[in-house]
Amino acid sequence: QELRHAGTEKYSSASLIADSCENVIGLSGTPIYNKGGEIWNVMNILDYHCLGDWDSFTREWCYGYGKGIVIDPKLLGEHLKREGLLFRRTKDKVLKELLPKRRLVQEIDSDTLMENTMEKVRLLDSVSEAFDRRRLADRIAQEERQATGVAKAPYVCAFVRALLEGEEKVLLFAHHHKVVDRIQKELKRYHPVFITGRETEKQKDESLQRFMSGKTDLCVVSLRSAAGLNLQRATCVVFGELDWSPAVHSQAEDRAHRIGQ
Repeated sequence: QELRHAGTEKYSSASLIADSCENVIGLSGTPIYNKGGEIWNVMNILDYHCLGDWDSFTREWCYGYGKGIVIDPKLLGEHLKREGLLFRRTKDKVLKELLPKRRLVQEIDSDTLMENTMEKVRLLDSVSEAFDRRRLADRIAQEERQATGVAKAPYVCAFVRALLEGEEKVLLFAHHHKVVDRIQKELKRYHPVFITGRETEKQKDESLQRFMSGKTDLCVVSLRSAAGLNLQRATCVVFGELDWSPAVHSQAEDRAHRIGQ
């Protein structure tokens, strides 16, 4: 799924390696996160221009030239399967004995941290220039997301504390550094380990090993760091914050949704 964005060093490296191989196979439960057009980048690594060039692809499958939103994702998926480019199996088809996920949603009231953001929301209608409106809207979205995460943090920590006292093994997902710092402070006595954007690869590996070996029952993970992690010792997953893309939540849940759990 890291190949959904072209133009990165990772993408260029993958392209060079794939070009020198006779057989190329991509493995992922979540190949794309956002716009359906991301699949064009992924498929180019597996079989260059199997979906045509970008202009041809967007003209045929999307809402016009250069648009990355696919009109009919199901139809595109059927085309990829028919051409032998995609082979998909969902959990409900191959893991019939796997119990369904159980989700519990906790709602809390907003607080004063949201007031500054709401002031900007009230200003939005008075801004006439399209560019200025878009910039203000983006700023509102970012500020609101962080303010929400910070406001929820004490309640999230209390919830996780109750789970840990009940001997659950918890994966706690967050996004903002401010939220992670609050979690670290409030749950310090449970010796949490962290897999976020602030740790080195060595530190991330150590965190994973400590959690999997039972030296701690709490692992705090960045929302977008869930891909490829083997954290099946976890008995439950908690989202202290949410991502823009539901695919990220599904992938995070699947760290603990395995046979025998």
